[in-house]
Amino acid sequence: MNAETVAGQAQQAPPAATRPWLRVLLLWVLPAVAVITAYFLYMVHGRYVSTDNAYVQADKTDVAPEVSGTVRRVLVTENAQVFNGQQVLEISDEQLGIALARAEAQLAGARTAVAALKASYRQKQSELAVARSNLAYAQRELERQRQLAAAKLVAQSRLDDAEHAATLAQGNITVVERELDQIAAQLGGNPDTDVNAHPSVVQAQALLAGARLNLSRTSVVAPTAGIVSHLPKVGDHVDAGRPAFAIVANSGAWIDANFKETDLEFVRVGMPVRIELDTYPEHKWQGSVESISQATGAEFAILPAQNATGNWVKVVQRIGVRIAIVAGPDDPPLRAGMSTDVRIDTGRRSLLPGWVRGLLHQGR
Repeated sequence: MNAETVAGQAQQAPPAATRPWLRVLLLWVLPAVAVITAYFLYMVHGRYVSTDNAYVQADKTDVAPEVSGTVRRVLVTENAQVFNGQQVLEISDEQLGIALARAEAQLAGARTAVAALKASYRQKQSELAVARSNLAYAQRELERQRQLAAAKLVAQSRLDDAEHAATLAQGNITVVERELDQIAAQLGGNPDTDVNAHPSVVQAQALLAGARLNLSRTSVVAPTAGIVSHLPKVGDHVDAGRPAFAIVANSGAWIDANFKETDLEFVRVGMPVRIELDTYPEHKWQGSVESISQATGAEFAILPAQNATGNWVKVVQRIGVRIAIVAGPDDPPLRAGMSTDVRIDTGRRSLLPGWVRGLLHQGR
């Protein structure tokens, strides 16, 4: 390429002054875009706080039978919908049936024993009447023997026999009266008490009621509506007080989100939340902050961290936030334990330094 060609090309190239759009772009458009972008970042920076340490939660009820035994029947299938009061399990009742028969026999025996005591009391009353009659006769006989002895008409031995007979009659009355007191005490102090009101009968009735209650508890029902899970199999042994299956509510779900403590400066109850579930990436839910935990997660640990040591390292703590879900009729089903991403809209906030915010406010 010779010098004449270079000179010709230089003459053909237009000068910079003939391209005004480039000057406008460099002097006005780019600075304006930078200013608008900076203002937008200033307005929205710190407005949203989010976390993926969040999971769907639902009410879960662990159902434990009230009696121990072997599972005879399972009346529902795994993950089936159950309603409140629906029978789920049937436990073998042979042993409880035997206990019921024993309790019925004890009640009958208690009633018989009370009836026998009442009959004995009446018998002793008759014996007491006879004893008093004998005492009256012995006293009259003693008085006659004394008169005859005073007149020297009978021997002294006859008078002694009469005195002894009167003493025996008096002693017999005392014995019968003590027996009556003993029977009356066994009847609760009231010989005329109703058989069913006697303490031993009441106790036997309570044992019978308990046996009947235990027998009715062989039918295990759902205490609440929901989805039944972790059912035992026929032939499995279940223990009283130990969970046999669980029921998870299929409505009223919420989200437990664990935010860093540094993210909660502006979070308040009632703020709107956007919810995304890993299971449904194309669907979005709306919610609101329902409550904020009063303590960090570490405070609920069985062995909380002890920071009074020489090798202490500061760790950002997590605070639980409960989020209410606004579910619509066409929303996909939610299941407890699903992973979610939540973002809380705290409003327009700025995390810029105070002196920068002051300058920006003064320039407005």
